[in-house]
Amino acid sequence: MSDWVFGANAVRSALEAGRLKRLLHAGDQARIQRLVADSQAASIPCESTSHRQLDRLAKGRRSQGVAGEVTPYAYASLEEVLAGAGPVIALDGIEDVGNLGAILRSAYALGAAGVIIPKDGAASVTPQAERASAGAASQLPVARVVNLSRALEQAKASGRWVYGAAMDGETSLDDLDLSEACVLVLGSEGRGMRKKVCSRCDLLFHIPMERSFESLNVSVSAALVLDAWRRSQ
Repeated sequence: MSDWVFGANAVRSALEAGRLKRLLHAGDQARIQRLVADSQAASIPCESTSHRQLDRLAKGRRSQGVAGEVTPYAYASLEEVLAGAGPVIALDGIEDVGNLGAILRSAYALGAAGVIIPKDGAASVTPQAERASAGAASQLPVARVVNLSRALEQAKASGRWVYGAAMDGETSLDDLDLSEACVLVLGSEGRGMRKKVCSRCDLLFHIPMERSFESLNVSVSAALVLDAWRRSQ
């Protein structure tokens, strides 16, 4: 069983993560040729094809002239994610794979230890999410758990504080103490965190805004929260 990822960044990350099984390419751009050369050096089969064939394989997604057949995404254990350095992002009910991919991209770039997602009722790390992550999904541990509330309790037992983002959170992100190991919980744009998940948080915080607005895109919120952690170090 295998999946396909598209675009030079996603294919490069799959190669570096040891997940690339086969590479298809069209065009002679320098970065694609470097990717082909590196794949061949790793004994990965590489085949030249047409842009039309790649577009057909991509099914409406942009291929950027390169596609990689990869082994299915391997989720990390919850213990592995919690043991990492940096904050952990926990996502409650994020259904859009594009948003998930963008969050993974920010989480990797800004120093998160990893991401926790629920198994049911939420987006998983599909090839589309990997593409949106620009390859970060192959570099960042992601744990997929049956029960998010229970996972947050395990995070507390491991020594992490659990902070949840909410429109009515009593503490501003600007005043949040991010010096200790923590889990930062983000809910869906429409419903926010579920009540049971919210009750597992040690503290609820809000993102301050200069103008009144209902909510930010969840991937933007994740980037802002992670940047606040980064600047506090």
